[in-house]
Amino acid sequence: MELVRMVRMVLWSFFGVRKSASHEADLANINFSWLPFVAVGLAVLIGACILGVVLLVAHSTGTAQGF
Repeated sequence: MELVRMVRMVLWSFFGVRKSASHEADLANINFSWLPFVAVGLAVLIGACILGVVLLVAHSTGTAQGF
């Protein structure tokens, strides 16, 4: 359950929209030793998803033009 809270806290911090009371409640209950690993892992995952979409779109447009 703590991992889910950390993932939720990191995702909310990526988007920058969060209620102050929820943020303070999460900070009181989080193990900070694992937080950097969760943040880096989620950043890599989001980056890989964006790269996958870009490669998918670039590949489909390249074949549509006859290259």
